[in-house]
Amino acid sequence: MPDREPVAWHVSLAGRALSRTIEDELSDQDLGRGEYRVLFALAEREGLTQTDLVEQHHLEKSSIARVVAQLESKGYVETRPDPDDGRRKRLHLTDAGRELREDIAAVKDRVESQLTEGLSVEERSALVGHLRTVCRNLDVDLPEDET
Repeated sequence: MPDREPVAWHVSLAGRALSRTIEDELSDQDLGRGEYRVLFALAEREGLTQTDLVEQHHLEKSSIARVVAQLESKGYVETRPDPDDGRRKRLHLTDAGRELREDIAAVKDRVESQLTEGLSVEERSALVGHLRTVCRNLDVDLPEDET
């Protein structure tokens, strides 16, 4: 084994496995790749714009419009004009999208438990701190307290 474990490979592998696990957990809801991330964000805070999703949730600008269109066609998301700027569109969950909130919350809880299984509170806190450092090293703009 080399003196230094390949950190980038492990982080990448964990990220792919995490995405696959979430997608598998949500497969009954007919959610495509990336759609769950938009639903997660809107379940936490409705009324976001596509720009908000890109900036605050680090979603890919190139795929947001496509993902939102897919969620709209499935009846989970709708766009509404911003009351302060009619040119801007805000995203809201529909009744069908809101019905997914409990499922989404349950999936997030199950995956979080699986992800941190075997870690003490201190180890989990240290892991989050180290991952935040990695994100900052890669020029990811993180809010002060994103835990």
